[in-house]
Amino acid sequence: MDLKQLEYIVAIEKYGTMSDAAVGLFITPSALNQQLLKLEKALGIPLFNRRRRHMEPTEAGRVYLDAAKQMLALRQATYAQLQDLANCHTGSYHVGLTFEHSSDMFARIYPPFHQKYPGISIQCHQLLVPEMLDMLLTGQLDIAFVLGGRPEIYEAEYIPLSAENLLLGVQRSHPVAQLAGPADQQPCNIIDLSLLKDEAFATALKSSTMRTELIDPIFEREQFHPRIMMESSFNSFLQQLAALGVCVSIVPQSRVTNHRDIAWFYLPGYPRFQFGVAYPKNYRLNRALNDFIELARQDAQTYLQCPPPEI
Repeated sequence: MDLKQLEYIVAIEKYGTMSDAAVGLFITPSALNQQLLKLEKALGIPLFNRRRRHMEPTEAGRVYLDAAKQMLALRQATYAQLQDLANCHTGSYHVGLTFEHSSDMFARIYPPFHQKYPGISIQCHQLLVPEMLDMLLTGQLDIAFVLGGRPEIYEAEYIPLSAENLLLGVQRSHPVAQLAGPADQQPCNIIDLSLLKDEAFATALKSSTMRTELIDPIFEREQFHPRIMMESSFNSFLQQLAALGVCVSIVPQSRVTNHRDIAWFYLPGYPRFQFGVAYPKNYRLNRALNDFIELARQDAQTYLQCPPPEI
């Protein structure tokens, strides 16, 4: 079997369409289609039913896909084990990073990692978590540092690194700011969202896991319908909006830097989200990647871990 063809077939199943799979594989749809036709001709049996908007594996296709995934996993695990046995500290790895949490972490841990493994190249991809998970499942990323409220739903292996709270910030001149307590490093009280029914909100992007798994469920549970004025992946920008009184902002606790101009509250239910590393199922982490993840764990415990509130 041609291993490249195996990767192509797995990608077609994952993405569901020839065009989407081609984009994910960085080739043209026509080139991908030719590879599939070539394989089907060699096998003498179709692997996919070509529907109008979806590529559905045939019974033979499912048999082939099961074998393809096992072979690709075996190849990766074998190479990883051989690298460890040979103390081979060379290679190139693709790492997914969120825009702030893991990007800042990477800047801190890469120097000691590079000092230990100078022959290893790390290629970084800044993406939203859903995009990273898609790339993990199609083999385009080796590991990804992700944020989420429910990592158990990921179709990947997951190692937790730290956990923290989400906080809501309002300008200190806002009438509800007096309920926040003194301006110290920890919020004291939970916010009653009904007090902010007339305010504009600034939050994480609607497609982010922070919104879908944590923030939006809070609004639904509280039967609160915010007027969302701004969405952003950059927490410094969200804080700036709150400090200027433009919006009420929701920010992860480890990203909070402005206590002078902003009063911070816990959100109803005290939601906490996880920061961790994901990698494909059946993927064998070699010694270098395990060391990279250990550096990330130590860094996250130092800079990102926030204790749960004392209720």
